[in-house]
Amino acid sequence: DGSLTGYISSPCLLGFIILNPRLVVLAAELVASSAMRPNQSVSNNEIQGCCVRHEVECFYDRTDRCKSLRPNVTNVLDSVLHQAGTAAGQTAAHNSIHTEELMPLISTESRDRRYLELRLLHLWTTEVCQTLPGCYDPQNLRIWSRDVPKIALDYEPLLTAIFSISLLYMVFSHSQIGIPEAELFAYRARYFEATLRHHRKALGSMDHRTANAAGFTSIILIFDAFASLRERWMQPTHPSMPYKPPTAWLQMCRGVRNVVALGLDMMGEDSDSSLSIIAKGASPFVDPDTIYSEANRAKFAHLLPANANTPLDDLDYEAYATAVAYIGSVAAAKEAGEEHPKISRRLAIFPIILHDRFLTLLDMLSPRAMVILAHYFALLYTLDGLWWVGNCPEKEIEAVKANLGSEWLGMMEWPLKILRDRGRASAGGDDEK
Repeated sequence: DGSLTGYISSPCLLGFIILNPRLVVLAAELVASSAMRPNQSVSNNEIQGCCVRHEVECFYDRTDRCKSLRPNVTNVLDSVLHQAGTAAGQTAAHNSIHTEELMPLISTESRDRRYLELRLLHLWTTEVCQTLPGCYDPQNLRIWSRDVPKIALDYEPLLTAIFSISLLYMVFSHSQIGIPEAELFAYRARYFEATLRHHRKALGSMDHRTANAAGFTSIILIFDAFASLRERWMQPTHPSMPYKPPTAWLQMCRGVRNVVALGLDMMGEDSDSSLSIIAKGASPFVDPDTIYSEANRAKFAHLLPANANTPLDDLDYEAYATAVAYIGSVAAAKEAGEEHPKISRRLAIFPIILHDRFLTLLDMLSPRAMVILAHYFALLYTLDGLWWVGNCPEKEIEAVKANLGSEWLGMMEWPLKILRDRGRASAGGDDEK
């Protein structure tokens, strides 16, 4: 259909919360029947043809199992990877460092480069991994801190992705160790660009032997996309410029998720790969019967249009309802006393489960879509100590409010209350000091 992917509502938690391999579909567009919209189907011949092109055994011989043929994965990712690389470069430029000045360090062998990369790898294994959603589980932490670095030694895009995200961590956790912040951002831009370039090239020949590494690289790119939201607010803004929702971030998450889906399928559901192990442990967080229950949808039902007086097609309503139900499920888990690490794991899923149409509505600056997004950021804002979040939820919520008409401000009451309550709590803490 020309979009990044068709809508996938089956379990999909990239990396820290990854696709359940039993429900994984071949390629991006082969969707489990439970996720298909009415009147969509695909023939067995089409399914089998897709398998032949990718030189994998076909297990999808049932009708109504899949949608249409998926587009080439590398083509799907081209635009979002370009956007992500451009954003990283703009941040480096804003910090007044020309990345060309650092080319000798990045592109040639040197003592400084070896020292920097060793430090970054050490930082990854000892600190960064512990901050990933899902790494409160000892098995997940062991995979990320021990298995992934070893896998990266044979897959350069994964190695440079580790360096890139570790540089962001170094900046946002104030661990610069004597290197100016502007230089760190410039190094990060170079490593990030190298990751995108080499990863895209490698995807063209991905098979079951490289699927594990390609999957972890894509996962880190999604985590990187979360962290880069902080960079978005470090660049100058002008009051006269309208708010632009972070759709590039959402598209990045939804685009690279399909690499993981395809990789898991290539390896098979009985695989003992590190990627599959993480996937198999994620199913409790992605049970669609629980997440999309009427109770979860009802929690923020006031955000949904009243069909009686609001003309809306079914696709728009489905897009809004899916997002509202998921946000409701996270709020319900939080009210039930679930620990913050698990809540952060749930929140990391949000960009992945969104309906394609919801992203389109955000691009169209739909007030309702922006209000729903503000509720997501309000939940994210309630979590303490997440370096990859920082103050970006506050910035996003305030920007949404500033760009809404007065008739929509009533729906912003809950996110704004979260900001006020957190602000008072912070002020109280400062007074006690």
